[in-house]
Amino acid sequence: MSMNEDVFFNPGQSIASDYDYNKAYIAAQVYHQKVEKPVLVVKEENDKPYIVFDEKAAIEEEYKEKQHAKSYKIIERIDD
Repeated sequence: MSMNEDVFFNPGQSIASDYDYNKAYIAAQVYHQKVEKPVLVVKEENDKPYIVFDEKAAIEEEYKEKQHAKSYKIIERIDD
């Protein structure tokens, strides 16, 4: 997944969110280390918070709940 890519996720599937990128990134790292799965830090718009998603779970939910999905821009992917 490139960093310029848009994704559509259900906001109810988020793990964490924060207006501060560093806090959102730390939450993403902690979750990634705990579950050992790829995690995405995304953003909807400039005045909205950064949101953290478990990538696989969010993608699976995306196909089930398209009517509730919102568009987000990928800011960071944590998978190592």
